[in-house]
Amino acid sequence: MPRDADKAALHATFDLLLRALAPPKPGAAPGAPSGGSPPPDALVTAYQSAKRSIRELATRDPFDSVVTIVGTGTVLFYLAERGKNDKCKSLFDALTFITTCLSVGYDDLFARTPAGKAIASFVMTVGPQLTASLFDPPRSDVDREAERAAALQRAVVDRLDAILHALSTPR
Repeated sequence: MPRDADKAALHATFDLLLRALAPPKPGAAPGAPSGGSPPPDALVTAYQSAKRSIRELATRDPFDSVVTIVGTGTVLFYLAERGKNDKCKSLFDALTFITTCLSVGYDDLFARTPAGKAIASFVMTVGPQLTASLFDPPRSDVDREAERAAALQRAVVDRLDAILHALSTPR
């Protein structure tokens, strides 16, 4: 559950975003704040729910997450840029661009369309972390190993308790 300070920070962030995206009031000076009401709790709740879902998907199997980002990002970037970007002539051009966004970020191809820029921004934001966890085991394997380790620790504690009991019992 988020702390009050976290919730306040989310409210302030969404408030700024909504004000920046809101159309200006008629007669207001250009660049003047648009006013309006603060973001509803439902927006903050939806954001927190989406964040949990995305984290769940990313950690379920990191390898699958990277493959999904590469495949989906490649197709979406190609569709957004083809015909509008002379450097994006094939799916392989888009693939090269997206895969470099996941790591070093170097290519001679740059996003030219708003959709291409949004896709590139998303991939550049989440890509390096996903790539860093590419060979981590799936969460189910980690959970299974944690359960096995906990069971082993319980067995050790039980054995130590039995030894302590045997040592403290008078003979």
